[in-house]
Amino acid sequence: MIAWFARNSVAANLLMLAIMGLGLWTLLTGRIPLEVFPDMPSRFLSIQVPYPGATPEEVEETIILRIEESIQQVTGIKRMVSTASSSGGNVMIEVNDASQIRDIIDEIKIRIDAIPNFPALAERPVIQQDDHLDSVISVMLAADMSERDLRRLGEQIRDEIAALPGISHANLSGVRPYEISIEIPEATLRKHGLTLDQISAAIRGSAIDLPAGVVQTEAGDVSIRTRGRAYSGADYARIVVLTRQDGTKLTLGEIAKIADGFNENQLISRLNGTRCVSITVMREKSQNAIEIAENVKQYILTKGSRLPDGVRLEFWNDRSKIVKGRINLLLQNARSSLILVFICVGLFLRFDAVFWVAVGMCMSFLGAFALMPLFDLSINLSSVFGFILVLGIVVDDAIVTAEQVDTFRQEGRSALDAAIEGVRRLAAPITFGVLTTIAAFMPMAAGFGDFGVMFQPIAIIFISVMLLALMETKIILPSHLAHRFPVLSTASDALDPVHRVSERLLARFVKSVYRPALRFCIHFRYSVLATVFGGLGVLFAIYFSDRIPRTFFPRVASERIECRLTMLDGTPFETTDAHIARIYELAEQMRKDYVGPDGRPVIRNIIASSGMTSSSRGSSGGSGNHRGEVTIETYGPEERSMQVSTVDMAADWRKRIEAAYGAKSIPGAEELTFRAEIMRSGDPIDIQLTGTNPDELLALSEQIKARLSTIAGVYDVTDSLDSGRNEIQLRLKPEAQQFGFTVNDLARQVRGVFFGDEVQRIQRGRNEVKVMLRYPKDDRKSLATLDTLRVRAANGLEIPFARVAEAKVGKGFTSIKRVDRRRALNITADVNKATTNPVVVRESLVPLLDELMAQHPHIGWTFEGEARSEQESQSMLLVSSMLVLFTLYALIAIPLKSYLQPLIVLILIPFGVVGATLGHLIHDMPLSLMSLCGILAVSGVIVNDTLVLVDRINELRDEGGDMASAVTEGGASRFRAIFLTQITTFVGLVPLIFNLGPMVENSPPVLKQILEWIFGDNRAAQATSAQFLTPVSVAMGYGSLFATVITLFLVPMCYMVLDDLMRIARRGLSFLRLSPGTSTQPV
Repeated sequence: MIAWFARNSVAANLLMLAIMGLGLWTLLTGRIPLEVFPDMPSRFLSIQVPYPGATPEEVEETIILRIEESIQQVTGIKRMVSTASSSGGNVMIEVNDASQIRDIIDEIKIRIDAIPNFPALAERPVIQQDDHLDSVISVMLAADMSERDLRRLGEQIRDEIAALPGISHANLSGVRPYEISIEIPEATLRKHGLTLDQISAAIRGSAIDLPAGVVQTEAGDVSIRTRGRAYSGADYARIVVLTRQDGTKLTLGEIAKIADGFNENQLISRLNGTRCVSITVMREKSQNAIEIAENVKQYILTKGSRLPDGVRLEFWNDRSKIVKGRINLLLQNARSSLILVFICVGLFLRFDAVFWVAVGMCMSFLGAFALMPLFDLSINLSSVFGFILVLGIVVDDAIVTAEQVDTFRQEGRSALDAAIEGVRRLAAPITFGVLTTIAAFMPMAAGFGDFGVMFQPIAIIFISVMLLALMETKIILPSHLAHRFPVLSTASDALDPVHRVSERLLARFVKSVYRPALRFCIHFRYSVLATVFGGLGVLFAIYFSDRIPRTFFPRVASERIECRLTMLDGTPFETTDAHIARIYELAEQMRKDYVGPDGRPVIRNIIASSGMTSSSRGSSGGSGNHRGEVTIETYGPEERSMQVSTVDMAADWRKRIEAAYGAKSIPGAEELTFRAEIMRSGDPIDIQLTGTNPDELLALSEQIKARLSTIAGVYDVTDSLDSGRNEIQLRLKPEAQQFGFTVNDLARQVRGVFFGDEVQRIQRGRNEVKVMLRYPKDDRKSLATLDTLRVRAANGLEIPFARVAEAKVGKGFTSIKRVDRRRALNITADVNKATTNPVVVRESLVPLLDELMAQHPHIGWTFEGEARSEQESQSMLLVSSMLVLFTLYALIAIPLKSYLQPLIVLILIPFGVVGATLGHLIHDMPLSLMSLCGILAVSGVIVNDTLVLVDRINELRDEGGDMASAVTEGGASRFRAIFLTQITTFVGLVPLIFNLGPMVENSPPVLKQILEWIFGDNRAAQATSAQFLTPVSVAMGYGSLFATVITLFLVPMCYMVLDDLMRIARRGLSFLRLSPGTSTQPV
């Protein structure tokens, strides 16, 4: 096949054009959706039971425990996390297999429906798969107008955005729900001899629409319908609540204060100091994130020009920017790599060979795009990352092949014969080298676990490109190298003098430096190897002693900084809002301080919210008067001249707040935390305690938090248990029984007074509006209301509250968390990874935790968050690594036809790890999961080059001559190929490894233009979309440099040592007469 395609250039070119055309067609027709993150099948489902006004203890006892008991025997459930709060209960279930989630939901519904005794005031359970849509971009509407007008305008803009092309989901947030409040004082009720129950019954009986049947006339059926539904406060004011004996009527409006407004819970958000609401635009799987963002931004420009003065539209949290930045980075890096490949390889190979190597890379990439729909892949952070990862090594096989063909041509062979023989000579080692690289990525392609799904597109793209590149090298490249193309031949001839000079310099280096050094190493091989492996042992000892920083996921600075404040539960809204305003003022000071040399600010927008915290980046949100947050949005690094990390800005913000309050935290604050990273895998420190005694859990939590607070570099120490609020606990007195008074009567009537009675829900347009009947707010603020409250017994008798019940002040929890049917509490903390290491901190806590658990045997503990994700990933890697090692061994042994020579190849992989580790030390960067991707890729480069080198040594040995000569000549003959593959890998990653911006800016004008043409705008390499790639680039770049030396020297030495051992073994066997003779087969 190689010879046929080499002779038939038409077939080779048609195949190449077909693949490239199919790839372009796939891209241009939009068959590949664009999204921020890969679509992950949800393994979570939730059971929600709203129970407004109930205490968390009531919700736990009457809802959560019953649900947990009913579904505990359902198969397929991996984990169950329950939360009881004053608004209801929620049970979040994680299943083992996402493909079985529908069956599990059906079984759970059957079991939940069989529960007979949920509280009467609790709403129906809602069971649904947690299949959330991806957020693409948010639109902030800011204006100095009333809350009602702002919401109406927000709803109008939301509807207009949802009608834009390609958009089907837009949600309005930062607004309070509509509510009609009916408040009647106790004195007024007594005056007219009424109760809240009677008022409630009157409203329910009057404000309704009811069908009254059908009249069957000769002309047809006519429906009869009674219309009395109230839709506004004025409608409710006309409802008659009492008809006196004289016929006069008392309406609700005469005795009640009716407010047609919003829910009582306070909530306000401000964009740069102006009140605002937010419209979040979501996307479905098939929709294009970049197209959605562009349509929304165009709408903002068009709509903004038509809005009244003082009304502004701003986009916020544009997540499509990350994908766009990654794609631009791919294109820029591809261009830089092509240029650098031309420059580096062109110094030693003919221009036409370099040109076809570059064309082969383009074909491999376009072919991979064509294959993406077959694997249901989208263009997202992971898939684009796969393209960038393979960019540095996709040309390696083509370079080695082109180098071998060029060597044959220099020996005087024709172009056709050189192409055919050159490809055939390296067919086996290159093919199996690619297969070993693919084998290393196969476990990642399986996509096990949450992170497995994230990394699966990386592996699929990597494997697809490598297979296409292998096919191009064997079928298409020989044809291109075998035939002359006039334009390319002319360019090659013009550059031939440069080529000859480079060849002479390289040959001189090989002859004067490499050969003598290699002979020295071979002669003293045991001393050199002892030194090398001794150094390797020292490095691994340092690694396992935790002197080299490690982290599960690299800390990547976001373009947003979140400051979250949680005060003691029960804190008035005004107090929380005042603290949020002060934090906002400090953020505004930072806006003035962080300005670049050209006057452009770093900070783009600041949003302050009181009454709520958002749910983002692994942190759960919530609402309440004691919650608030301030978020800073910065311009991207490529959009500003002042380069500063948001992590550093967050630290500065923290210091300013501490200085403003003169304390480490805000007085009365339970939580004051900062987040400036993207894609956290969980909190670096997250300790979960489980047990049955909440007081015991709380006491242990305080001890653990005290210990964490003493560790340098640990901050934002908090727990998941909000401080218990004061609560009034009501108990019936014994004499209540003589009135036939029950606990249910007491709870229902007191609830109606303070929480209120939801008498109706009405649908007004797209909004559901609650109608609440209760006492005035001033009465509900005072405990004295209980002293004047009169409750009604079943026989209608009104009794003073104090005669039938007593009230005691106690403490209650604002929420209760349960994990796998046990009460749970999480202690979390963040870690300054420049000061300490999360792994070291967690290990230092183990003795304390074991000691505390020994004192409290009924309490259990586990590390959650980042540690749990790391443990699950390590378990998967441990299982798959054994299979991968065996597969690598087999794929190396087959082409070498040896059981022992694969050990020479495998023994070099740890040295690639050493090179990657040294690179991380040089750049003061912790090793992470992303570094592992780079190590896998560079291991493939090492295996490829080692296979080619060992195959050449075997070939020379088969031709005769002594072992030392074969090893030396093998290294010298493969020096150029190995050098070119490694140097192109490193140079192609230079823009991602180094910040070249200052160097480019300070270069002379002509040189500056050249560098900008090669590397583009290097600030793109510092953007958020590129920070994920830095650990990978460092691992690949330094690993490839280190591998160059290791491959060229260590492989020949190990080959000689293996030959020594085999010779000793043969002598021993001959001495024992266990073998008739020595084998002449290569080892």
